Amino acid sequence: MKTLLVTTGLVLLVLVVAPTPAAWACEHCLGTGGANGPTVRALVLSMAALFSMICFVGVGVGAFFVRAARRSKELAAGDMEVKAR
Repeated sequence: MKTLLVTTGLVLLVLVVAPTPAAWACEHCLGTGGANGPTVRALVLSMAALFSMICFVGVGVGAFFVRAARRSKELAAGDMEVKAR
């Protein structure tokens, strides 16, 4: 199981890091048709804002599961007691 996770992780890393032709395209080839500087800048900043929001939510979800796993281990080990309200 561990080798499957490592292999999957390496494949995903290569796919993310590998340059694609679309990533190196100029603004005309990208489809903006020679847009002016402020338009391109606004497009880049809006994409960065959307990507940062996705990362922020992803980190929050990941932190929840990490915290739940740690609390579950503590409860199973007897280091934590459950209090009824």
